[in-house]
Amino acid sequence: MSNYITVKNKKIYYEVHGDAHLPVCLYLHGGPGAGSYDFIEHQGQELSKFLKIIAIDQRGVLRSDPIKDEEPFGIHDLIDDCESIRDQLGIEKWGIIGHSVGGYLAVQYQLKYPEKVTYLLLECPTLDLGSSARSLIAGALQEYERLGKYEKINEYYAASSIRDTEKVWEKCIEVLIDLDEYKDNLYVHGEDKHFFDYLVENSGIPQENWERAYNHQQKLYQEGEIFESLLPQLDSVTCPMLLIKGEYDWVTSKNQLTAFANGQANRKIAMFSQSGHFPRFEEPEKYVRVIREFIT
Repeated sequence: MSNYITVKNKKIYYEVHGDAHLPVCLYLHGGPGAGSYDFIEHQGQELSKFLKIIAIDQRGVLRSDPIKDEEPFGIHDLIDDCESIRDQLGIEKWGIIGHSVGGYLAVQYQLKYPEKVTYLLLECPTLDLGSSARSLIAGALQEYERLGKYEKINEYYAASSIRDTEKVWEKCIEVLIDLDEYKDNLYVHGEDKHFFDYLVENSGIPQENWERAYNHQQKLYQEGEIFESLLPQLDSVTCPMLLIKGEYDWVTSKNQLTAFANGQANRKIAMFSQSGHFPRFEEPEKYVRVIREFIT
């Protein structure tokens, strides 16, 4: 079932998959601005056998109303949107699956509304955007070495040591744009590097809807709260957490994984040995199995 729900005069697109009696789980996409379409395409059918999945396109993204240039917008708008959706749908509590930046939002939501969250499933999350940026730059340098583009290594070598989060993220975006068609090598381990591009082309969703991500992204970056690390706040998360990590994922950097692992006993890590940033796509059967075991 798909529908729209109105929050602060904006229509937010959502889908529901799974029977009414199943435990409820909200899916928060990354990007920022990627939308929930690919998650439902890859995992909606299987996960909905034991979960009632609520998947949304966040404010301003894909099938939800776009964000206008003059509109104020930030992280807490997204968090409060989720809480309003929960309330309007009559859901008492739910778990959350957050992918990439969606993992950041999931933790923020739990910190603000802890009594509404039963668990967090974080798929290749970024909990510290600066750390993720430095890791991605390191991955890009390896890619340039593989390509024999040593002048690019010299050009970007110092970038991974930039300590200012906003500046290193800007440099990371520059490096990724420069990688062009090879960028997806940092996100996908298997041979089907461009699966997301193919999915977009065949989605039937107008290209202008996919382009709504730009305003969503830029306004989050301009607000700046997304650059604040959540690692110091992880010990304040009271619910069980599972971190799903692709062995070849550069976004969840080593120090983020270490910070998560060294915390309280309510945390588990599941490593996916044949995945990059999208374990749900590259190891789909294991993805379902790991989540089912954690839930039950």
